[in-house]
Amino acid sequence: MNTYLNRELSWLKFNERVLEEAESREVPLCERLTFASIYQSNLDVFFMVRVGSLMDQMLLSKNLRDNKTQMTAEEQIKAIGKTVTRLNRRKDAVYTELMERMEGYGVRLVNFQKLGSRESGELERYFDTEIAPLTSPTTVSRRQPFPFLHNKEIYAVGVLAGKSGQEKLGIIPCGTGVIPRLIGVPGQPGAHMLSEELILHFLPKVFSGYRVVSKSLIRVTRNADIDADALYDEDLDYREFMAKLIKRRRRLAPVRLELSRELDGDIVKTLCAYTDVKQDAVFRCRSPLDLSFLFQIEDILRQRTELFYEKRFPQRSAQFRPGCPVIPQIREGDKLLSYPYESMKPFLDFLQEAAGDPNVVSIKMTLYRVARHSKIIESLIEAAENGKSVLALVELKAALTRRTTSSGPGGWRRQAVR
Repeated sequence: MNTYLNRELSWLKFNERVLEEAESREVPLCERLTFASIYQSNLDVFFMVRVGSLMDQMLLSKNLRDNKTQMTAEEQIKAIGKTVTRLNRRKDAVYTELMERMEGYGVRLVNFQKLGSRESGELERYFDTEIAPLTSPTTVSRRQPFPFLHNKEIYAVGVLAGKSGQEKLGIIPCGTGVIPRLIGVPGQPGAHMLSEELILHFLPKVFSGYRVVSKSLIRVTRNADIDADALYDEDLDYREFMAKLIKRRRRLAPVRLELSRELDGDIVKTLCAYTDVKQDAVFRCRSPLDLSFLFQIEDILRQRTELFYEKRFPQRSAQFRPGCPVIPQIREGDKLLSYPYESMKPFLDFLQEAAGDPNVVSIKMTLYRVARHSKIIESLIEAAENGKSVLALVELKAALTRRTTSSGPGGWRRQAVR
């Protein structure tokens, strides 16, 4: 009897626990939205890195087995597909429940078909003036090849029939970076529509010369697992190498295709052929393909404190005397700070003092991840400008993850990482 659980399936069990937090009635409502979004963003990274690695492994050796469970890469991918399909059904169910409960607080996503003529007319005018000019529709034909689909971007796809009856695909990118994801419905306070759903609805208008046979939103997840062994070359410019590596990474082979609607089997086969995705890597979702907009809904309800965890803040360490220089206090004896329960201020003050202290000749530290506007970096820059030797060890090979944060029960910013 094998006492070990496969590493990848074990990770999915971890993400299942994240999903359980979204399902739990004991968790405040907006925090449940956060957990649902984290579940999805975690899964994106899982497919990009871990499933991508298994896909690469299959190309190298189909007989290579996991040393704990003796599963081949192909067997692991099949098991992952079954588990993810099961978990996604739960994710879809909890999303539906949460959005129904959101209506009780005045926030809802609407179906265009259920809007009145006034509201639908206003949204159509908004589409014509604000969205349509920013889109780049493409029809796939012998003269026009299938476009490159960017990693995790949403596209509206339609099966188009011409006057002769011959069918072709029409594709519209939905993530321009300019179009807001949540679009307010005129005359209905608190009602919103996702921009990709609005684009999909008006897809027949964009391809007016065709009859739209079927349509769906699609989203591709690309392999992000790149062999970075060249990083061990001592003569390499690491920063330049990583910049090129990340650029290459964006164009790697797809490992997953998500659909928001049911499409004819032949059309799915066609999409798989164009994207080079196997049919067992196609997942159909009843919830939106990207749940990051849930944070925008949370922001709308930010004043409803009962929907969030109670805020708590890091406490001042009893080991430091407030208002006194930090370096002399450290000389008195070793100090231990426990994050995130205790404030980082003593450490930040320590770095700031060191940057300006004429007796400090060098600062050496390890940096893994810092804030966008980092006080640590500011202090290190100041120290370097003051003529001190500054050395920071940075892990360039850290897996690229999508940083998803929210206010947790402790009040600090909770971060979901791989």
